[in-house]
Order: sequence, then structure tokens, then C-alpha cells
Amino acid sequence: MYRRKDILLTGFALFAMLFGAGNLIFPPIVGYNAGIEWKAALFGFFITGIGFPLMAIISAALAGDKIDNFGEKVSPKFSKIFNIILILAIGPLLALPRTGATAFEMALNPHIHNNLKIIKPIFLGIYFLISLLFSLKSNKVVDRVGKVLTPILLLILSLIIWKGISSPIGEPIISKNLNNFKYGFFNGYQTMDTLGAIVFSSIILKSIRQGRSLNKKQEMNFLIKSSIIALIALTIVYGGLLYIGATSSGVLPNTGATNLLSDIILLLLGKFGIVSLGICVAGACLTTAVGLTATVGEYFSKLLKISYEKIVIITTLIGFFFSNFGVNTIVKISAPILVFLYPIAIVLIFLNIIKKYIHNDFIFKGAVLGSGLVGFIEMINSFGLKIYLFEKIYSFLPFNSFGLAWFIPAIITSFVFNLFSKKIYSLSRA
Repeated sequence: MYRRKDILLTGFALFAMLFGAGNLIFPPIVGYNAGIEWKAALFGFFITGIGFPLMAIISAALAGDKIDNFGEKVSPKFSKIFNIILILAIGPLLALPRTGATAFEMALNPHIHNNLKIIKPIFLGIYFLISLLFSLKSNKVVDRVGKVLTPILLLILSLIIWKGISSPIGEPIISKNLNNFKYGFFNGYQTMDTLGAIVFSSIILKSIRQGRSLNKKQEMNFLIKSSIIALIALTIVYGGLLYIGATSSGVLPNTGATNLLSDIILLLLGKFGIVSLGICVAGACLTTAVGLTATVGEYFSKLLKISYEKIVIITTLIGFFFSNFGVNTIVKISAPILVFLYPIAIVLIFLNIIKKYIHNDFIFKGAVLGSGLVGFIEMINSFGLKIYLFEKIYSFLPFNSFGLAWFIPAIITSFVFNLFSKKIYSLSRA
């Protein structure tokens, strides 16, 4: 069996994996832009930043022991392609470079105003070199650093949240956004926690099984309880930071996500706070970078039959290259990709949770096609490409103001595919 202490420790480990330090820059900017309507934005952000990750962990565990099981009901080939895109997104193309960019912008950028073009690539070069060395050689030092830095980071964040709530920076102002719920909903995508949770679920399951003799029901019970602990911690951190961002909307200028967070901390805790948080964030980002690099290396070395070392080196070089563009640019690039990936991922999460009641794989195929088509339209819109037909179709889709435009199309296409498969089957029997 297991003890409550085991659940608690696993929950905090999962929190550290999902939080990834880089995520703390998003709630304040969401609250800042939502202003007086911060509660609507908070609700939207919680759904995609916290609710979906919880379901993703449970869904991936129910789908099977391997990540390739997650989309296999659509088809093994689709599952492979989807997982490749998923791991590239949380690896070298988006999340990994964002850890380096965030580390620089939180640790050094607030204190250096000259020679940034020289200092930035040097810092990032050292950052990714350290990440590479730890990724190449299994070493418990990085785990120990993470175990020390994560509690310190949480302590500083708790202090920021307590001070920001007890002594607000200012009053939230009227928002310029048309739909703050949708704004929060789409920004919750940027945490990438839902996509990460699909991958991390198998890692957590392995740690749960290690040294324990548990049946499937006990494993799921352990996983759900530890996931709830992780997501309660995320709720407190994200909620507190989003509210503080809202209170700063009438006081601070909008200078970008990382600069806004630095300005907030400077007002609340002074220079000591900004230096302490910068160091902790840089260290926590580094431990996340090592974990992401190792995940990419392990998956692609098995898939491509190329050595783990070569994959890790290539991943690090790509991450270093993209990190030089900075957090704001990475976020702008990632937004269209994420609005395409998320509807497909969310549909698969729901279907895997109820898969024992689904006896026709064509329902999976139809739902993924419907959600993917809407995700594609949203991606085109996010790129700023104005295609009249796509805009017209999207405007007619139910729930588009809630960020759920894919919902009805996914149901319709799954229903049509189910009927079509039955028709084919009946004709073949005739």
C-alpha cells in the first residue's frame, strides 16, 4: 500500500514538473489585461491551465502505459505523428527555449541595461551548456537542486501573493478586452500544462509503481490524489499572481510578461525580492530544461534509432537558437500552434476517460477530425491571416466566445463517422 506522505511528495513532484517556473509569467499579464474583469479571466485560465491538466493526467493513465497509447484509437500512425508534434512543442520548439529566455529575463535583464546583445547569448550559451551536460549524464545533482529551489521559489511566491493580497498595489481598471473569459482561456494554453501532463502521466505512474504492489484501482487512486495536491498548489499560485496582476493594471505600464512580473516584485519586495526570485527562477528553469531535454532524447532515440546523446545535443542547439528571440516572441509563435493542438488534445482527453463506453473507434476518428478542422481555422486566425470563408464559418460556431468552438463540430463529426462505419459494416454483411 502507500502512505499519505507518499501522496503528498508525489503531488509536489508533479507540481514541480507542471509549474516549470516559466509559467509564473502568464497569470500576472492575464490579470493586468483583464483589469476589473479579472475573475472572468481567472475562470477561463483555470479551465485550461488547471482543469484540463488534471483530466489529461487521468486520461493518459487510462489510455495505457505508453504515450503512444494516447491517440491509438484514432490510428497508430496518427498517434505517432501527434506525439511527435506534442514532444517537439514541449521540447526544442517552444517550452525548452522559453525556459532559457525566462531565466535570462528574470535573473539578469532587470539588472543589466547595456551590452544586452552580447551578454544575452553568452548567458544562454552557458545555460544550455549546463543543461546539456546534465542531460547527457544521469546525475542526482540536478534533482537535489530542484528539491532545494522549488520550496524556496514557493516560499518567495507565497510571500509575494500574501503581500499583494494584504496590501494591493492599486485598483484594477476597466479592461480593453472584449471577452476576458476567452482571453484567460486561451492564455491558459500557454502554460502547456495539458500537453505536458499527457507526457508526465507515464513518468508519475512509473514512480508510483516503483517498490509498491498496487492493483489498477489503487494506482489510479494514488494518481488522482497526488494530482489534486499538485493542482491545488497551482490554483493558489496562479490565482494569487493573476489577482496581483489585476491590481497593478492602473499603476504599472505594460512592458511585457516578464518585465511586468519584475516590476510587481520590485514594488512588493524591493531589490532583495527580485534578486532572490531571479536566482530561484533561473535554477528552476534549468531543472525543467534538463527534464524536457531528457524526455525528447528518450522518445526520439527509440523512434529514430539514433543515439540518445545525438538527439540531446540537437535538441539543446535548437532550444538555444529559439531562446535568443525572447519570451514575448516565443509566446507569439507558440499561440497559433497551441490553438491547433489543444482542441485535438482535449477531445482525446475526454474520449480516453470514457473509452470503455465507446465501442467504435470511428467516434475517435470523427471527433479528432472535427476538432482539428476548427483548430486549423483558429490557427489561421491567430497568424492574422484574414480568410473571409474561415472567419464566416468560425463566427457561426456555437461557444466560440468561450474558446470552445470545436465542441459541436467534434460531436457532429464523431456522430457522422459512427453512422458511416455502421453503414459500411451493414453493406459488407449484405
